[in-house]
Amino acid sequence: LFDEPLSNLDAALRVATRIEIAKLKESMPNTTMIYVTHDQVEAMTLADRIVVLKDGRVEQVGTPMELYKRPGNLFVAQFIGSPAMNILPAKIEKAGNPTVVSHVGDRKATVPIATPASANGAAVSFGVRPEDLAIATGSDYLFEGKVDYIEQLGEVQLVYIDIGRADLPLVAKLPGNVEVKRGET
Repeated sequence: LFDEPLSNLDAALRVATRIEIAKLKESMPNTTMIYVTHDQVEAMTLADRIVVLKDGRVEQVGTPMELYKRPGNLFVAQFIGSPAMNILPAKIEKAGNPTVVSHVGDRKATVPIATPASANGAAVSFGVRPEDLAIATGSDYLFEGKVDYIEQLGEVQLVYIDIGRADLPLVAKLPGNVEVKRGET
């Protein structure tokens, strides 16, 4: 049982120790290890299966990539992944397979999800991961807004875009060499 073993280590030692724990786990294939952490990087890199808890309740159980690709609810969707998944209010415009939803600015997106005909007009949440966004050229785009802030991290940059939502900006994770300027649309 590991109870947040890396929480008090500096960044470099955390990485080194995480690698050592991964190697230890590999060397003991018939041993069950339970690892408690609030750090999703540790969970994603060390786990075969993750149990996501919230307020003492199990929200979802699955492999790291199952949770990442198919989160069971909004909490898991925003908890797994860094930065968190963008969640926007939307409406089902055309139910079926695929489904067409409209979101901020009445832009429409076709998503590969089957919905029953009774879902037409339903209010839903539309989620998109920051790394799945790219700068669009021309009129074929899902979101439009002004660049509010840029976190340059070297290999990647986090671009915070004001799309008219009072609650949160849209976050895009773009390659670090993409030219983006604060204030541009």
